Amino acid sequence: MIYTPGDYDGRLLSFSRELIRASFRLLRNSDNIARAQRERDALTKAAPAFGEGEPD
Repeated sequence: MIYTPGDYDGRLLSFSRELIRASFRLLRNSDNIARAQRERDALTKAAPAFGEGEPD
């Protein structure tokens, strides 16, 4: 028996390609988000928030 791709296979392949494109788009954009989160974390560790720390 020889397999021949049908209409469903084409739609599945198209959906898979769209999903991969969207995933790569998110991955490319996530670097900016991760960098901003690292900077935020560094800033919060550098100085205690108002009301935190040792009392005078």
